[in-house]
Amino acid sequence: MSGQESDPLVKHPALGYKIRKGGWVDQQLSTYRLAEQKLAEACYAEAERLGRYTIREALEGYELYSAWIEEIPQYLRTKGVTDVVIDSELARIEPLLRWPDGRDFDPKEGWQQYQDLIHQFAQACRETNREAANELLERARQTWRVTHDRVHDKICFLLTLAARELGESEIGPLWDCLMEEMYRSYDRYDVDHTPWEQSAELLMHIMAEALRGHLSGPGRRGDIEFVDEGHRIGFRFDPCGSGGRTYRADLDEGIGPRMLPPYDFGVTQEPHDWAWNEKGICYYCAHCCQLMERIPIKKYGYPARVTEPPKWPDAETGTKCTWWVYRDPRDVPEEIYRRVGATKPSEIGGTATRAREQGKITES
Repeated sequence: MSGQESDPLVKHPALGYKIRKGGWVDQQLSTYRLAEQKLAEACYAEAERLGRYTIREALEGYELYSAWIEEIPQYLRTKGVTDVVIDSELARIEPLLRWPDGRDFDPKEGWQQYQDLIHQFAQACRETNREAANELLERARQTWRVTHDRVHDKICFLLTLAARELGESEIGPLWDCLMEEMYRSYDRYDVDHTPWEQSAELLMHIMAEALRGHLSGPGRRGDIEFVDEGHRIGFRFDPCGSGGRTYRADLDEGIGPRMLPPYDFGVTQEPHDWAWNEKGICYYCAHCCQLMERIPIKKYGYPARVTEPPKWPDAETGTKCTWWVYRDPRDVPEEIYRRVGATKPSEIGGTATRAREQGKITES
């Protein structure tokens, strides 16, 4: 084992847990790929810490998806969709969600297998068994990919069912229901509470962690691309490991884009404020518009992040998605507001937004 090893992680004061060290360029590389590099350098302790960190990267996605596959049917019931309709759809899609070996899919089983493989990887690192560690790390990544994608597919099936039974216009309110708690968590980014420089840094770190956790990028390894245009910075991904992957042919599973049969995932047929007023937006991707743009604008006058989303059918051939964070939220252009049905305010912050709502501030 190398005597030059150090901890590749550092505790983030706002998050309260350890994240990867380094600047934004360093955050581009997949954590799996970085762990493999450390194994090649015989830095086994660093490789072990990075391998364990992949669980942290994946955790939010697993927890959110597990909640949403329970909450969407509940929402449908409150809107009058019968159990007969819901159960019929779940029975129809069950064969498409089976494990590669044909067994019925169980997300809890997949999540546990993934963690078990990471723990075995960690043991191989402690034993300085490079070959076994590399094999176990790749098996862990593939296990998480298979689990992640099937849970995500189930969400997309249920969103498509919601649009079919309730009308496409109900997708925005459905996301409002699913993300109510997340909306509240975004209050931390209000400039009245937190200096924007701190919020922007936090938004970028959470972005990088989530995009790697969803296994974005070519080969589904978690690689992303840092982009800097001076007045704004962000990450670009080719594709996003969640909504973006559904537009593309799936080389791992050997199937075409999930907007085509037998999946037939829905995309917007008409413009909606909750989907950037664009046609061809996957119903899942619309939650980025609500969470990162429309709700922050409504609550404190500017988007937390700005998205350049892919659209069907163009995305089938490789359109990338980009998430931007502006260095100064006052520089977000008027067009970004217009495309979500909003108007750029003269003053930002929650206090000014509430004052406008109460008629204490009027826009010229």
